Amino acid sequence: MATDGVRIINSDLAEDLYAHFMNSFQKGRNVNQLNNQFLYSKAKFSENTKEYEICVTVYGLAFWEIGALTEITLQEVETVINQKNTVNYWEKEVGKETAEARQKELDELLEKISKPNLNPIKRIKKQPKPNLFNIGDVLSFQHLDRNYGTAFIVDISKMSGFSLYSICRTCDTTVHKPTMQDFLQSTFYVSGTPTVDDLGALTSKLSVWINQAERKELEKFSGCFSKIGKIDFPLPCGQPIITNDYRKFCDNSIYESQIAYSNSLGKAVNQFKIAEYAQVLE
Repeated sequence: MATDGVRIINSDLAEDLYAHFMNSFQKGRNVNQLNNQFLYSKAKFSENTKEYEICVTVYGLAFWEIGALTEITLQEVETVINQKNTVNYWEKEVGKETAEARQKELDELLEKISKPNLNPIKRIKKQPKPNLFNIGDVLSFQHLDRNYGTAFIVDISKMSGFSLYSICRTCDTTVHKPTMQDFLQSTFYVSGTPTVDDLGALTSKLSVWINQAERKELEKFSGCFSKIGKIDFPLPCGQPIITNDYRKFCDNSIYESQIAYSNSLGKAVNQFKIAEYAQVLE
């Protein structure tokens, strides 16, 4: 464990607190959230200890650096400096010279943050990552047995922190790299959703089964796909299969087991089956 130094950010604790604050700031947390973080951090330490002083002075400096230091926090920093917790500690444990050096750092801190910060730290604007693929992209890929297949991007859901790609695989394979014509003649794994038509009759709306992968997982095997075209109309999504690697993406067993199970039930309305491209669009 590193020995504490006399500067404001010169110990393991101070560095951790400062880094946590700035990481939170850059992630977009507002001043109220940062203040709650400050309250939570200092509650871990007893008052009249050097750790408490380190916490308060680090947060005081950090708030000042982003231009958000309040008068209340400034007064708290001044109060904790006047208590001389670290100064007394170092004078007792290390020596008077070190204690005086710490006091000088504290005095300079208080003088610094008592004045407005005319050049506060700004949040770094992160450029959004471009999509790996776009909705409607038709892709070719090679199965583990070296035959080729096709797939297309049905949907991309973007939420805070991650993107979820919904990819529909076709059932058919070819020995050659497929074209858009091969894709348009393909069949899909689909299931029926019970609906009632305009005449009140029970019918079934087909939806394609999809593989879903978070961007961070899809990035690992996105190079296995080649774009061969694009479709400009959506297909309804059905049951998702969570996919975290290329082997699972290529695995047919879950589809085949669902077809066998559905056939055993003999239900026509919500039957899991294979359908042609045109049927799904009906």
